[in-house]
Amino acid sequence: MSEEILKALMQLFAIIAKQDGGVEANEIVYVKTFLTQQLNAEVVEEYLDLFYQHAGIDKTQDINEQKENNKKKLTSVKDSVRILGICKKINKKLTQKQKSVVLVRLFELVNADRKFSDQRMAIINTVAEVFNIPNEEFKNIETFVVENEPEKLDVNSILIINHKEYKYQNCKHILTEALDKNIFILQIKSVDLYFLKYTGSQEIFLNGLPINSKRIYLFANGSAIRLPKGKPVYYSDVVSHFLSDITSVKISYNVNNVEFRFPNGTIGLRDINISEKQGELIGIMGASGAGKTTLLNVLTGMEVPSKG
Repeated sequence: MSEEILKALMQLFAIIAKQDGGVEANEIVYVKTFLTQQLNAEVVEEYLDLFYQHAGIDKTQDINEQKENNKKKLTSVKDSVRILGICKKINKKLTQKQKSVVLVRLFELVNADRKFSDQRMAIINTVAEVFNIPNEEFKNIETFVVENEPEKLDVNSILIINHKEYKYQNCKHILTEALDKNIFILQIKSVDLYFLKYTGSQEIFLNGLPINSKRIYLFANGSAIRLPKGKPVYYSDVVSHFLSDITSVKISYNVNNVEFRFPNGTIGLRDINISEKQGELIGIMGASGAGKTTLLNVLTGMEVPSKG
């Protein structure tokens, strides 16, 4: 994210967090974690100070004492104008995907201490309206962040990964070996984005890094979830479950006795046979010069096979 957008986010975070009695310790921890993931360590404190400044926090005083002095302070007209100004300022600089990410992060901030008050939700609603987030997707994001029980997340935009037999009406499901809780994945269809959260305490890894049950992660193209037992869950596995709603005919891809010769007559491929069904994953492995790139060029139609 650019410097301008990060500064705007610190202002939005601060305005939301200081409602209803002031900033909570868990919210400060969330902001620190967010900044650590976005920035080099040496500039995290600079942006954290910006958050403190806009939230009216004095670092030399106890946070609980400051909360007592700030109880039940309503959103001021000045803050409301600032919210609109900040959102409009960064609205044209963000892609629609980035706007969805920002909205998820605002919800996640509020969820850090689970203070979903009318004041805070009104601010998030304002952000969503300025960002032109579809109402259904706004509700889906809210449900995904707030709820932790599968029964409350039984909607079309959610995929649940657990070891229980599928029994829900609307959500997608991947059955795996024993998990202490659930992995939930949200699809934001209009921007083709996926977010992940895990509600348990086992060691589960996303792209090689441990998943914190208090965080929400962007589940990007190429991502993989490594579970305590059983095979990993890949991005392609997740996407195929959502695509099943719109794909009535399953696609298969078959390669029969393919041979490819280079213009000088040298054989690049011979006797290649592949059978692949929709949703499956295969790997192509081989030493340098074995023909991996040539094979992919033929499979994608960039090269025409000599036979097969």
